[in-house]
Amino acid sequence: MIVEYKRVEDNMVQYECMDHDGKMYGVADTVYDGMIVKTLVIDMQTYDEVEDSELFKRIVTARSAVMNSCDDILETILEL
Repeated sequence: MIVEYKRVEDNMVQYECMDHDGKMYGVADTVYDGMIVKTLVIDMQTYDEVEDSELFKRIVTARSAVMNSCDDILETILEL
């Protein structure tokens, strides 16, 4: 899974994730008082929400690894 940090918009930290099969997913973490309160994962081909499943868990785990390895992202989250 390849994860790329994209932007911050309306208290949401946004990422794009590409799975090993080439499918793209959008991830948006809603942040309140420096804490992630909700994570939304969208299949970018169908625009359907990816809900709690093994795929959801893999995407969120990959996003967490990128987030925790980048001080800029962590600082952004703490500022929101």
